[in-house]
Amino acid sequence: MFASEALDTDDPIPTILPETSTRRIVAAMTDHEFWHQRWLRGEIGFHLDTVHPALAEYWTSVNAQALDPVLVPLAGKSLDMKWLAERGHEVVGVELDPNAAQMFFEEAGWTPHIDDAQPLKRWHAANVTLFQGDFFDFRADTPFQRFYDRAALIALPPAERPRYLQHLAAQLAPGARGLLVTLEYPQDQMKGPPFSVKEAELASQHHFDFRSLSRKDVLKSHPRFAQRGVDRLHEVVYLLERRAVR
Repeated sequence: MFASEALDTDDPIPTILPETSTRRIVAAMTDHEFWHQRWLRGEIGFHLDTVHPALAEYWTSVNAQALDPVLVPLAGKSLDMKWLAERGHEVVGVELDPNAAQMFFEEAGWTPHIDDAQPLKRWHAANVTLFQGDFFDFRADTPFQRFYDRAALIALPPAERPRYLQHLAAQLAPGARGLLVTLEYPQDQMKGPPFSVKEAELASQHHFDFRSLSRKDVLKSHPRFAQRGVDRLHEVVYLLERRAVR
C-alpha cells in the first residue's frame, strides 16, 4: 500500500520533471518500493511525534462511550494508535512497511508476537494489532464500527482515492463512524503527497455521509508548504458515517 501519516515533512517532495506524465506520477505514488525506500532512508518527516490534536479533541464525536475496535488504515508508526489503545480500544492498523511496524512496537515499549501469515504479516502486542502489507489485501473478519484516517486519503493520488474509499467502506459495518483529517491547498502549487482533498470530492462519493467538524488555517505551522510555493493551507476534520449497504 502507501505511506501513511503524510502531513508536513522535512523531506523534499519528489522532484517531478516537466515531461513526466500524469500516469508516471500516479505510478510513483502507488509504487510499494517508493515508500519502502522512504522508511529505509528515514525520510519520515510526515510522522508526528505527538498525538494529533484533532484526535484528542474530536474522538468523542465518534465514540462517546463504547470501546469498539478501531481500524486505522495506512497506520505508519502513529502515536495515535497507542492513544486509542490506552483508552481501551482494540486497535487494528494496516501498514505497508515492516520498518514502520517494528518501530511502532519498539517505541511503544512492547514486544510483539509476529505471525508470518500471508498476504499480511500480523504484529500484535497489548491491544494493538498491525497487519503489514497492502491495505487492499486486508479483509476484516468482522466489520468495524469505528475507524480513523489521519493521513491515508491525502497520501493517495486522485485516481486511487475512490478505490481506497470503496475498500475502506467494505471493511466497515453500516453506520460505522470515524474521523477523517484532510488538507486543502491549491494543488497546482505543489505536487503531493500529501495531496489536497476538497469537500466536493467527498460529496461525490457514495459510501459515507459526512460533516465538517473544523477547518483551520495551518500554513504558519507548516512553513515548508509555503517554501514550496503554497499560499493557502487548511486542515479539515470530518466526521464520517458509513452509509447503509443497498
